[in-house]
Amino acid sequence: MDSTAWIIVSLIALFLLGQFAFLYRSKGMQGRIAPDMTDLLSDAQKAQPRLIFYFHSPRCGMCKQVWPILKPLMDERFDIIEVDVSKRPDVARRFKVMGTPTLMRVQEGRIEKVMMGAKDEKTIRDFVEAP
Repeated sequence: MDSTAWIIVSLIALFLLGQFAFLYRSKGMQGRIAPDMTDLLSDAQKAQPRLIFYFHSPRCGMCKQVWPILKPLMDERFDIIEVDVSKRPDVARRFKVMGTPTLMRVQEGRIEKVMMGAKDEKTIRDFVEAP
């Protein structure tokens, strides 16, 4: 193979490794104690045993795919907290969010499950409405 082919293969390999790193990191967050989030929550939300955090960015194309699915759920439920990472990068750092969109389910002070990227409506609803 010539040098151009090696460069292309190397770039593809780096891209795939980056994707696996995101997946590995999100799986590693599950089960850990959630960071302090009192500045994000209302009194009613603080009383909830389970909360869902939606990390997004206004410039994120995948976030624009997830938003029409989450918006009706956010209107009917108050346990979903929306975090714009461009306005609140400190919160994203606290939660160690690496990319958007990220949905994070926190139950009783622990990160129970993390879902990254755009998903179909059924997957998102199942994530939000899981017992």
